[in-house]
Amino acid sequence: MTASAPSLGPAAAIPSTDRAGLRLLTVAHAFTDLNQGVLPVMIPFLVTQRHLTLTVAATLVLASNLLGSIVQLAFGHLSDRYATAWVIPAAVVVAATGTALVGLAPTLPLMLAGAMLMGFAVAAFHPEGSRFSNYFAGRKRSAGMSVFTVGGFIGFAAGPVLATPLILAFGLRGVALLVIPAGVVSALLLRELPRFNQVRATAHRASRERPGDNDWRGFSIMSVVVALRSTTFLAAITFTPIFVLRVVHVNAFLQSFTLFALLAGGAIGTISGGLLGERIDRRRVVSIGMLLTAIFGAAIAITGAAFHLIAVTAILAALFGVSLGLSAGVLVVLGQEYLPKSIGIASGMTLGLANTVGGIAAPAFGRIGDEHGLVSVFATIAIFAALAMVGSLFMPKPASLANTLSSRA
Repeated sequence: MTASAPSLGPAAAIPSTDRAGLRLLTVAHAFTDLNQGVLPVMIPFLVTQRHLTLTVAATLVLASNLLGSIVQLAFGHLSDRYATAWVIPAAVVVAATGTALVGLAPTLPLMLAGAMLMGFAVAAFHPEGSRFSNYFAGRKRSAGMSVFTVGGFIGFAAGPVLATPLILAFGLRGVALLVIPAGVVSALLLRELPRFNQVRATAHRASRERPGDNDWRGFSIMSVVVALRSTTFLAAITFTPIFVLRVVHVNAFLQSFTLFALLAGGAIGTISGGLLGERIDRRRVVSIGMLLTAIFGAAIAITGAAFHLIAVTAILAALFGVSLGLSAGVLVVLGQEYLPKSIGIASGMTLGLANTVGGIAAPAFGRIGDEHGLVSVFATIAIFAALAMVGSLFMPKPASLANTLSSRA
């Protein structure tokens, strides 16, 4: 996969985008986040086959994200100081193992342990994956980070598509078969570790990651936006399958197709947001994306309850995904621009906070669904998206972004 990548000498800088490196990281990201796409589509089966309530089933999402903030911050801190590229292949296979345990476990405590193992591995992957995306992207950080981020959406989208037939054919135990492709990808990554370490050393010697001062105030404001956006995202992917099952009244295949449409839309939006972020103020990309997300989230709640048409719901889910995806890669780049001297910590805190806060909120959304119905869940999702849009209006301009835009003027 990476045989055609250019060889980087010890003193070489990285003058342009390393497409082969980004492709490899995108594949790794897809196979890591695939596990987060599998868990939501398992929830209806866990409710019917394991007799869990929505609140308890959503607690698995909380468990998978419980340590996310701490783990990603810790690995981000370590990766700023030491070469930890080995985390990338390890995380891919460990995440799949955790998902397999959820499907195989006969008791709730073991399911929770599997979800936590999966979440730990996913959390460990993202800081180092984001770091190398920054390196491989060269000067086009927003577009490059969006390519990496779209791998996560592809994984999320592929998760339901791959898991649903396996569950229908073999029961919940069928998800254990996903360990096989994860092992293959991990082996490919292990083969490339020397090259990854060489790229990291080159970037450090060129001081490409330390051009300015850290802006903790701007980063803190952005973190609030990230938390609100993450709550919107995780609640949507967690409850979309059961929303279309119970509100729109479709079968198991169509419920997974709707989630696929949402996540495929997210992939399209992520690429579009990355391209926009190279041309206009990245903060405005976030604002526009979250405003549209709020609109389409409200539309899903209204039309799903009123018309019960899967075609309409699937189209709106795809548009919801496109809107939400616009801000995905852009926010990671903004975090690195706010903290240019600590891009590992920036990535760890941004992605860790996102997963943890969104995961903590999942049981609360499950309670809303249990007590007030699933239409209320999507109405609440729209409110969180609107709050994220408002928060984005208060984010200051990073110094590096100001310099970039002034140089284009």
